[in-house]
Amino acid sequence: MSFLQFGIKRKTLIVMKIIKNVNSIKENKRLLGDLIDTHLESVESLFTDNEKKKKILEINHVGKFLMLLDAGIQIDKLFEAPDFVLKFHSGKKVGLEHRTIIDGKAKSREGFFEDIFSVAESELQNNLELPNFFVSCHLNPYLSFMTNQKRNLIQIIISVVREYILTGILLDNPLIDKISKIPDSYTSINVVGAWWVNYITTDLITEAIRQKEEKIRIYRENSVNIQWLLIVIGQLGKSSFNIKKDLELDFKTEFDKVFILEDFYNNLYELK
Repeated sequence: MSFLQFGIKRKTLIVMKIIKNVNSIKENKRLLGDLIDTHLESVESLFTDNEKKKKILEINHVGKFLMLLDAGIQIDKLFEAPDFVLKFHSGKKVGLEHRTIIDGKAKSREGFFEDIFSVAESELQNNLELPNFFVSCHLNPYLSFMTNQKRNLIQIIISVVREYILTGILLDNPLIDKISKIPDSYTSINVVGAWWVNYITTDLITEAIRQKEEKIRIYRENSVNIQWLLIVIGQLGKSSFNIKKDLELDFKTEFDKVFILEDFYNNLYELK
């Protein structure tokens, strides 16, 4: 195991503390709306088209983080370096930097399949013999592919989906393992990867903290002295990571608080 050390070299064993949220689903939904709705609206005027998608995702992550934390903290302003400034009821402010950890190679693979299914969806939308539909396609988990097979894979998707919509039969094919459909007012395809679970490692977490640690002086100069770090994992897809509940870390950092949000399962952990 490798350890992250900053400043004096001493080991500080960190046992993750899960933060329990006891609110009902209805209460959390209302709280999340209160936390993020006005900030989502402001994205249109504050950010360029290229920045909007990234900032909207960050706002949703931070809103969910504050919802689960349930400490009466609000987003004070959208920012850059750090990504947010938060505000307590008391008026105290905290800088918050957001960091997502994904598997880059797996993300590229997901993007490839999302792209070919999107092309197939567009072509099927122009097929007048088909009714409107929503289909969910589960990929073969043992897929191997080459990028020069793209057009052939698109044709397979079109043929398989078309046959299934018309007859309910799933054609033998190397790409789609399972498929389901429901009538809809618009033709669309959802692709689901039947991936195995990846677990986050100590090295990945400590490296993410180290990278953000390099800029903590800038965060303080730009905003306030107190700085928190939110690491997000556990989104949909093979490129995301889950967390083992007994994971132990050994690091020292200047961030005043460090949290991990396991997005899909709505789990929040405090590391410091």
